Amino acid sequence: MILNFIAWLWIILGILFFIWPQLLQKRLRKKSFKKIKRVLFFITLFLASSLISVSFKAFGLIPKLIALIGIIGVFKAFFILKSKAADKLIEWSSNQPLILFRVGGIAYILIGFIILKLPK
Repeated sequence: MILNFIAWLWIILGILFFIWPQLLQKRLRKKSFKKIKRVLFFITLFLASSLISVSFKAFGLIPKLIALIGIIGVFKAFFILKSKAADKLIEWSSNQPLILFRVGGIAYILIGFIILKLPK
């Protein structure tokens, strides 16, 4: 049940980012780096834990690789908080064209559908 909620949340966010990419770009430009680092930390942690939980419900080699990527993502999330590279990533992403944010929205939608369909 919680996996369905997470999947639909990913799909809704993807649709919002696809329709209004300038909304996300403006938010990135306005917020301070400290706030964005926290948000980036939680998004990375959320994505990594989602990958881990989805991979435990399937069998085979690919789900084990997905779980490994999720575990690496959890460790990487904690390094984001202290990393100067996160500042550069935030600055770089806020200056990108809107098409990149639309592609990110499509990726969110695809991840949401994968989470919906994989455990069944």
